[in-house]
Amino acid sequence: MADYLLGIDLGTSSAKILLIDTSGKQIALEATEYNVSSPVMGYAEQDMELLWHLVADTIRRLLKKSNVDPANIKGIGYSGQMHGIVALDKNNKPIRPAIIWLDRRSSSQMDELKKDDLISKIRNITLNTPGTGFYLTSLLWLKEKCEQDFYSIRKAVLPKDYIRYKMCSEIATDITDASGTLLFNTVEECWAEELAARLDIPVSILPDVYKSYEVAGKITRKCADETGLKEGIPVVVGGGDNPMQAVGNGMIKPGIVCSNIGTGSQLSTIITKPINDMRYSSNTFCHVPENTWTFLGATLNGGVALKWLRDNILHGCTYADIDTYVNEVSPGSNGLIFVPYLAGERFPFISSRAKATIHGLTLNHNYKHLARAVMEGIIFSLRNALEMFNEYKITSDYIIASGGGAKSKEWLQIQADIFKREIYTTLCREEACMGAAITAGVGIGVYNSFDEACSINVKYNDFITEPDKNNIAIYDEQYEIFKQISTFHCNI
Repeated sequence: MADYLLGIDLGTSSAKILLIDTSGKQIALEATEYNVSSPVMGYAEQDMELLWHLVADTIRRLLKKSNVDPANIKGIGYSGQMHGIVALDKNNKPIRPAIIWLDRRSSSQMDELKKDDLISKIRNITLNTPGTGFYLTSLLWLKEKCEQDFYSIRKAVLPKDYIRYKMCSEIATDITDASGTLLFNTVEECWAEELAARLDIPVSILPDVYKSYEVAGKITRKCADETGLKEGIPVVVGGGDNPMQAVGNGMIKPGIVCSNIGTGSQLSTIITKPINDMRYSSNTFCHVPENTWTFLGATLNGGVALKWLRDNILHGCTYADIDTYVNEVSPGSNGLIFVPYLAGERFPFISSRAKATIHGLTLNHNYKHLARAVMEGIIFSLRNALEMFNEYKITSDYIIASGGGAKSKEWLQIQADIFKREIYTTLCREEACMGAAITAGVGIGVYNSFDEACSINVKYNDFITEPDKNNIAIYDEQYEIFKQISTFHCNI
């Protein structure tokens, strides 16, 4: 009888749950969509109790669909949207909705950090550039604007940590998610207590930190009743979605670049020595395997820009319709360039005030040109990160497309042409879920190492998307214009 592993990914717009068997077969995938609340312009919040109920319901549906005996699930792992903060009271209940990474309310706190010349100090310790929507800046906003809530906090965790708490009753986080808080020493892999003290953040509210593959606890009776899982299944701590997606793509050592498009988008790679790049607003996060880090350029605008186009401009159409429109327009969108800063921006420059823009619009353009320009603009943003990697002489054998950008043939071709590189994809539809399941397998001893686990579970498509030489010159020219426009809009 087969043994199984469960990977849970708490994303920004949906929860996805993947069941695999330990021989590498994907058994079932289930997902539930949800929204981001914005009660005030610039706010981005989510009700964690609602998300937990949706996760529990998704698990129930997956178990029913798979017809797998829960007793044969040997371990559970987690992946989750990074940077957000879930403030818990003395009873471990959320004091208020989670403030997530898309949030921009802490602009004034960012301005104070600049006045006090703390930006460089934070970067030197955390290897990450402060911005709105980060755990630290949201905490500073709470301290200034919601003093009663702030001093009611017993522990402040990240979103996926609350879901895991509901399943095993243990409060904790991991080094990958902690390294995206701006309060973590990313080199020494511990909380930056001196920095917390300097910012008047009580160290006592910071959760214990573990490796992603360490066992956090076991499924409780209450969780079993709510989800249909079996009481006593071990759960590992899990990790942030970017590192977990890397594991799910087989990125456990240097040599591969990942182009991921989720709600936001990132170009990332694996390094064995941490990088503190003071020229860009890059990120360096602890990775899941020992002695490795992920190095990336992370933009705020990925799939969220395409969703904006679908919902607000192309009313009633589907993503498949958008692919059709894009296929009907020539590369370069007849000179139309879209700078996708709908939610501000974080890379290559941090600016919560950055705005999207459409450049080159004429009477000859229509909604189909705009659809293609939106896709192209998102990839132009990621090309900035590829240039950063080149400056650091970070080599890669190939680029893997992940997330929404891997599901569209048109978007794969746009990536190949703008990056001027071959684009590979995996056979897994949800790589962050796969990374979470793999990490659970390593943590409970099903696999001896991440090398073994990835060799069994991560498989690549035979089809490779090649760059079209006829399109490269078009995109090179447009990219130079894109950089000029984006630099202006990131600095206003």
